Amino acid sequence: MTKHDNQGVLISREVHWFIHRLRKDHGVKVIAQDVGEEGLELGMDEVDAVLIPQELFEVTPNTLLYELMVVEDREGNLWSGTIGFYPDSPEWCLQVITKNDEVQLRKLLSIIY
Repeated sequence: MTKHDNQGVLISREVHWFIHRLRKDHGVKVIAQDVGEEGLELGMDEVDAVLIPQELFEVTPNTLLYELMVVEDREGNLWSGTIGFYPDSPEWCLQVITKNDEVQLRKLLSIIY
């Protein structure tokens, strides 16, 4: 699913979530065009436990799909947003935001495993 930003540019719902959370929770105003993004699949052993403590999962999956987003604010802080998906589902299972590598938000969504 995609949305339009304030300039009418089509953006993914993950980028929309990221820029909305930055604005609402941290007062950081960025535009979608400044957000770098990448999608990848990683095994649970490849992800830092600070971001995804495996004890949060009732049954730990072998891998998760991730949409990673990065933007630098006007003060030079590096913000990173991560949305995690189970490989066989389009629904989000994890939301993480970091500022300069420090976790600001880590939310495990409904567990479907």
